[in-house]
Amino acid sequence: MTTGLRTLSATLVCMLCVLPVHADDHTGTSVGQVPPDFLGKSSEGDEVRVADSDGQILIVTFWATWCAPCLKELPVLNAIQKSAGAGRVHVVAINMKEKRRRFRKALKAYADFEITFVHDERGTVARRFNVEGIPNMFILDVDGRIAFRHVGYSDSALKGIVDEINSLLVKNQLH
Repeated sequence: MTTGLRTLSATLVCMLCVLPVHADDHTGTSVGQVPPDFLGKSSEGDEVRVADSDGQILIVTFWATWCAPCLKELPVLNAIQKSAGAGRVHVVAINMKEKRRRFRKALKAYADFEITFVHDERGTVARRFNVEGIPNMFILDVDGRIAFRHVGYSDSALKGIVDEINSLLVKNQLH
């Protein structure tokens, strides 16, 4: 494959990472709604559910090893998890549509991360969340409702995302 063709292929793949998703077009995945409960099985084999994070802010992100923006987002989410603490924020990173071998290999790079990694090889959970582009992040409030949704990744959006999470943490302390 020529360098020009590789560059074009890489550009197209990155463009797929940030395809827009119209969250309000999907029942159960719009802001204010309760998303599907089942998130998959953790890398340890335990079932992971939205209901397990009752009383915590839950951040669910869909990612893949080939998606450069996803790989930039994961360390940021881990830092948020560490900073806020496991009792207040729970981050679940769902790897979608990749072979288990590739997922396991990727986990080695994230061995010291505190977030929960889930594998969705067939994209079943992603379909239930109407995920069409990655990274795709859902931020749920302590009642398990979607408070915010972000598609794509941008360093410039980080402050806003942190502000959203902080607003939910403050709201939770007031109640």
